[in-house]
Amino acid sequence: MDFLLGGCAATCAGFFSNPFDVIKTRQQLHGELLARAGQPPGPSAATPSNPYSSVVRSFRSILRSEGVLGLQKGLVSALAFQFAMNSVRLGIYQTAENCEWTRGATSAGTLVRSIGWGGLSGVVGSTVACPLYMVKTQIQARSHGKYAVGYQHRHTSTLDALTGIYRTHGVRGLWRGYPGIVTRTAVGSSAQLATFSTCKELFAQLDWARESVALTAFAASMVSGFFTCVFMSPFDVIATRLFNQGVDANGRGLLYRSVVDCFTKTLRAEGLHGLYKGFVPNYWRIAPHTILNLTFWDQFKAWRDLYYG
Repeated sequence: MDFLLGGCAATCAGFFSNPFDVIKTRQQLHGELLARAGQPPGPSAATPSNPYSSVVRSFRSILRSEGVLGLQKGLVSALAFQFAMNSVRLGIYQTAENCEWTRGATSAGTLVRSIGWGGLSGVVGSTVACPLYMVKTQIQARSHGKYAVGYQHRHTSTLDALTGIYRTHGVRGLWRGYPGIVTRTAVGSSAQLATFSTCKELFAQLDWARESVALTAFAASMVSGFFTCVFMSPFDVIATRLFNQGVDANGRGLLYRSVVDCFTKTLRAEGLHGLYKGFVPNYWRIAPHTILNLTFWDQFKAWRDLYYG
């Protein structure tokens, strides 16, 4: 039941956060490996040729080129990824909490164990859902003309993408870029679940928090979303680029060989800014998604306990 509730909570949250996921993906891929000549430092430096220089401009560009449905590009694969990944991730973490494996002798010990279990659950979840994340990224990146960024894959649907990749590169092709998502999810999951659990315990000592499960989860999620975004953003950029790059006839990436190769090439060409591209929409995606995901999760568990004891 814990696995099912985790998946359902993430799917509900994913519907609302997907437009920011599309914008984040476009910003992370725009200007890939191009030096920022003449640009001042900062995550929102705009150029006339950049249709994704800000969140507002990104919304306008997508609406102008693809209409309202463009903001929900890759929704099917995104929701499938959220369900597959978080049913496993949150289910494992909840099981660890139920067995008190996340509890230490001290508060510091509890935090360390929470980080460890959060990372482990994220690794297992991302392993299961890796192909869906790759397809989601490739579909979200697809556009046309001056709005196109990165390598343009020609998938017509999630099923078409999965079957096409399998026919061309086999099972191995479906897990191409796997180290990128494992690193991303391990870091993000550790930060998210550890800070969420810690904040819930701290807020539970306050009178206003004890009156509402949803309010406590909402407040803890706001803090958790911030820390998740700060720690995960560089690895999120790397995962996006690893998954979206074109491949040769042998299935090897045309731009990057590994996580380390992608990290060093991005840092060398674009500086630290390159590793934090899409930070603002990423936070706008992560914060509401974390709030909705973990709030739905806590609320679903409360309803389960109420009706099933």
